[in-house]
Amino acid sequence: MTNIQKASDPRQKGLINLFIGIISLILTFTFYSHLTMQSGQNLGILAQDLKPLALAVLLMTLASSIFAIHGIIGIFKAVQRSSNPSSLIYHITNAFSNNKYWKIMIISAVFYAMIFGFLSQMFIFRSDISFSQQGITIPSVNLTTCCNVPGYVPMLSFYITDHFLVLIIPVNTILAIIVSGLVGFNVALAIYTIEFSRKSKTAGKVSFLGSIGAAAGLFIGCPTCAGSLISGVLGFGFIGSISVLASFQTMFIAFALPVLVFTPFFMARSTRRSLTCTSRVELRK
Repeated sequence: MTNIQKASDPRQKGLINLFIGIISLILTFTFYSHLTMQSGQNLGILAQDLKPLALAVLLMTLASSIFAIHGIIGIFKAVQRSSNPSSLIYHITNAFSNNKYWKIMIISAVFYAMIFGFLSQMFIFRSDISFSQQGITIPSVNLTTCCNVPGYVPMLSFYITDHFLVLIIPVNTILAIIVSGLVGFNVALAIYTIEFSRKSKTAGKVSFLGSIGAAAGLFIGCPTCAGSLISGVLGFGFIGSISVLASFQTMFIAFALPVLVFTPFFMARSTRRSLTCTSRVELRK
């Protein structure tokens, strides 16, 4: 049995888990949003009755997300075992055969998720507002059961301190996981590309393509950091850049997502070229 045949079953399982996770999320959000929007004027009366269903939706969101993530990991590992050494996919997945880069990916993803959380208003700190003075118990949790477009309800508000709260909106949370994961992946791969190029025997310095690919991975790998730099160049202060980035966050994400997906292939191309050149040099010797 070939490596491809051995990997086909795990890959299929990964695809099934990913499909189940995505479809479950779509159906859950659509069903709940349709139910609450149809309730109309009865929402005030049914708010308490909707809480068990809202909690079930949040649990379903968590379970579906775990299924999807597990599916992606399964697909990645299957591709890692079966990919052709001459393919770009091989050079992308090969970096993560070393646990060092998994650790870099996780640390980078968590760090970026914190930045993303503040800019997307998942983490809200307001020194000018006292939640307790507004009659909110500190600490406490508030469940908002309705009403909005699919994926924005139900939402949870965690009042941690008198000036800090965590707002959990399903779609925002899923987007934060996707973007942060891609950022961590790109940063880890960029660092691998730089280190691989430095170890290359073809030259004593990093190759041009390797430099461009790694720089793109690090810069685009943190769209918020890129946006902060742009804001600084345009003359906005730190606080100004935060407000500017918050208003243009959707634009940054819309631009960053496709780039985050395709940049690894660019970096893998430079890695493959460096490896090919090294092999040629060794053959000449």
